[in-house]
Amino acid sequence: MNKNPGYWKRALEVLINRVSGNTIDTLRPITYSELSAMIGLIEEHPDNYWRMIGNILGDMGDEVLKLADDWGDPIPHLQSLIVNKSGPNKGLPSKGIQYFWADYPELSKPEKINRVKVEYERIVHFGSRWNKVLIAFGLQDINLVNEASTQEGHLRGHGGESPQHKALKDYVAFHPELVGALSEDKVHIEYAFPSGDTVDVLFKNEVYWIAVEVKSQISDRLVSDYERGVYQCVKYGAILDAMKNDHHYQVPSQTKVVLLLESKLPKKLRSLVKNNNIPIVEDVQVTEVQSA
Repeated sequence: MNKNPGYWKRALEVLINRVSGNTIDTLRPITYSELSAMIGLIEEHPDNYWRMIGNILGDMGDEVLKLADDWGDPIPHLQSLIVNKSGPNKGLPSKGIQYFWADYPELSKPEKINRVKVEYERIVHFGSRWNKVLIAFGLQDINLVNEASTQEGHLRGHGGESPQHKALKDYVAFHPELVGALSEDKVHIEYAFPSGDTVDVLFKNEVYWIAVEVKSQISDRLVSDYERGVYQCVKYGAILDAMKNDHHYQVPSQTKVVLLLESKLPKKLRSLVKNNNIPIVEDVQVTEVQSA
């Protein structure tokens, strides 16, 4: 049972107003204490607001997740805009965000920064749909003005994901043997590269990293989607090679990028895959529902 509907709704309004009028370059986070003051929590609970704010953000996140499930389309995580004021993770969300990003505590600080940057891009590109979120919770919509507000056709690529793609991605994460990884490897779903790109699944250990780009059977409708997947693998391979030369990431010498398909690769693309030495796994059937 939600104990503080007033607080989490206030927080939602504050954060969506924060997005309005900003671009990816100008969007700025808010500290936990700043948000607590902005929603009246410090004034009303001066002695224990710092204990309450985490639960309030959790309530907000749960309600937005339910809404996303109802819509059948993911909604970016606004709580990533709330950051620590001090400490080793200054300027980054606290560990509580692992409720939404399970692998967050395992990421290095540079990797956390990359993950947050990607989420900020999604938040901005969600554009005018933030008004639909406000309206869904009985809140007043606002005049949302940012670079994505009139780009509805562009928004899907930044935030949308078919249920089939998500199911395949989650299935691969629970079945590392499909790409030659081990069950004890660390697994990251939607791993953010420093380039701002995200790969569907990444398996890591001290010896190797294996990145996996997945394509569900939805791609059968459009050959160009498979072609894009091939070139994404080429790009990810080059990014991993560059990261080997950056000590912040500690990428081992062995890296591999795999293209994994629920169906089969179109024949016209097989020479492209072969000439670029991209390992491919085909006919992967999701046999059970996974929860990542």
